[in-house]
Amino acid sequence: MKKVFSWDCETNGLLGQAFAIGAVVYENGREVKTFYARCPIEGIVDPWVEANVLPQMVDMVETHSSYEEMLKAFAKFFLENKADADVIFHMGVPVEARVVLDMHNKGFIGVWDGAYPWLDIAGCLKQAGFDCTSVDTYNSNHDIIVPQPEPGGTHNPLYDSRAAALCYMNLM
Repeated sequence: MKKVFSWDCETNGLLGQAFAIGAVVYENGREVKTFYARCPIEGIVDPWVEANVLPQMVDMVETHSSYEEMLKAFAKFFLENKADADVIFHMGVPVEARVVLDMHNKGFIGVWDGAYPWLDIAGCLKQAGFDCTSVDTYNSNHDIIVPQPEPGGTHNPLYDSRAAALCYMNLM
């Protein structure tokens, strides 16, 4: 199977700025690289994020002091690992799309540094006749176990990256 680069972000509200990014790289069905970054949340924390996202990340420490530092680190990981990969995310608009635009606007990636195509696996799920809004439902219905070496589940960006990658690889 082709190399898969799966990534996910957590933001302060659906249209807010990212405060955590997770990514995994799979080769031949095995996870071979992992990226995790977290920075302080800027502004008042969105109530939905406080109730649903932060409890999944209680033990995941801040790794960067600012959004810009976090983006720079992710851009480096992305550029080093995207070659020859299917670069995927699940329901990547507006969250992951904003991160890509911010990395470009800050000069961390160039206009032509994007992965082509960026694959949103929601379309793969829909085409296959499954609920396109949940990789967790697909994984559960297909007995796919998502590894959790760190605390947290859905809305933990590493968990979500793994869940999306495993769903995608099973669909393909």
